[in-house]
Amino acid sequence: MARRKKKKLPAIDHIIEPIAHEFDIQVFQLKDIPKAVTWAERGNIAIHENYHSRRRQSYHVICGDKDNLTRFCNKVGVDPSNITASEFFRFWHLTWFPHLSEQEDTPRMEKNQGLTYIHPSR
Repeated sequence: MARRKKKKLPAIDHIIEPIAHEFDIQVFQLKDIPKAVTWAERGNIAIHENYHSRRRQSYHVICGDKDNLTRFCNKVGVDPSNITASEFFRFWHLTWFPHLSEQEDTPRMEKNQGLTYIHPSR
């Protein structure tokens, strides 16, 4: 049986572009996570695809400077209280869920819910 094609994550360019002059932001593909970590550990903001399934789609936002990440959260409408320190790397991070509204063609921000474990039997 053929695998179902993954739905694309919601576009975030229209959210990132207006604030790009305020932050050093770079969006990375999932395969480039090591580069994203290096970028973030230098105090920059790195965004990469985090979790992709038919249930939830999200981005991982990481930065070595918590104040910088907090300012980013405030700009894009994500609750900064969801920022946590990485256990293994020298950065702060959070999971960001841009949500495609069923009534609109443009993505809107959904309150960040954090990661939820979904048992494979579901």
